[in-house]
Amino acid sequence: MRHNFFFLLFALLLCSHNNHVYAQIDPPSLEADNIANISFGEDIDCETKYCRPGVRNRSQSRGVVIRYERQAGFDWSMANDRLEGAPVRVNGLEQFTFKFKVPILNKPGLKFLLGYEWDTEKYYFDNIDPIADGARPTMWQLLDERRLKATKISAYLTKSFNETFYISGRLRLSLQGDYDGLMDFAEEYRTYSGGVAFGKKVSQDEEWGVGLTYSQNPARTVILPFFIYNKTWNDYWGLESALPGQIFLRYNIDPVKQNAFKFGAAADSRFYVINSLGDKSRYTNFEEYYLRRLAVRGLAQYEHKLSKWFWAFVQGGVVVPINTRFNSIEDVDLDLNTEVGARPFLRIGLFLAPPKELVR
Repeated sequence: MRHNFFFLLFALLLCSHNNHVYAQIDPPSLEADNIANISFGEDIDCETKYCRPGVRNRSQSRGVVIRYERQAGFDWSMANDRLEGAPVRVNGLEQFTFKFKVPILNKPGLKFLLGYEWDTEKYYFDNIDPIADGARPTMWQLLDERRLKATKISAYLTKSFNETFYISGRLRLSLQGDYDGLMDFAEEYRTYSGGVAFGKKVSQDEEWGVGLTYSQNPARTVILPFFIYNKTWNDYWGLESALPGQIFLRYNIDPVKQNAFKFGAAADSRFYVINSLGDKSRYTNFEEYYLRRLAVRGLAQYEHKLSKWFWAFVQGGVVVPINTRFNSIEDVDLDLNTEVGARPFLRIGLFLAPPKELVR
């Protein structure tokens, strides 16, 4: 049943290309996945009185994405006595992501899309003893090879007022934690977020925008302003930024084939509920936690066009942690900080992008 669900949505996405529906702004969040692409579709001269967000030769938009990431080993130690367990060595961190956007509405100056993302990650620890029946697990034992999940359901809306100005918004429900199954809508897993951006299309090679994002979950509420600036200097070089979330320098190796490099940095934030609901009966004195972390990624990325519709990309760099903390669900205001080492990472993936001639 689950496979039929994904197949149906994928088929809807492919069929929707025949309607030439591709334009949206994705307000930045503190996630490395938002690479300063504030439009969904390649920009060309306006055929109507409404502009399309985006600059010439910008990075490819992505309708369907499948990617895999591996982070190298690093040390992880607790900075307090509240969480049990001595400093440990993490052999690696593994991540997998599947996501897509489905165009729903396409009118001159008005676009609406729905998006879905399923993201998972696992920590692999070195020499961690198994959890004994009836014993209280250490945090390391609880996290070792446990699949942490983030399911995101999003809605995107873009409205162009004329040839120069536009506004865009995004609403999102995220379900984040170590729950069983594909999704769990229990209150403790929910994060509500949204964003709005106001942009100005200065020319086909330059645009800027300002916006505000909002995020709320049981552990925190964040309101963050941001500034967008995209610039294309010539057929080869350009800048894509959504500060403070990310900034990238783009080099188009072949403007005709559209193969390109990107270099820069992006913020990367994660939030999970660690409650192991299905295992509570096994443990005594079990304490539930929120896991929150913020890092900066320095990276280089190469995108290569495989065919008219499909692309491949490879991305590598280093993850530099800024803050990794646990918050007890019973005492959410108490930050239990940890010390985490920097590590290199490698990400590979495939994505689907609509041909230019199909973009209105």
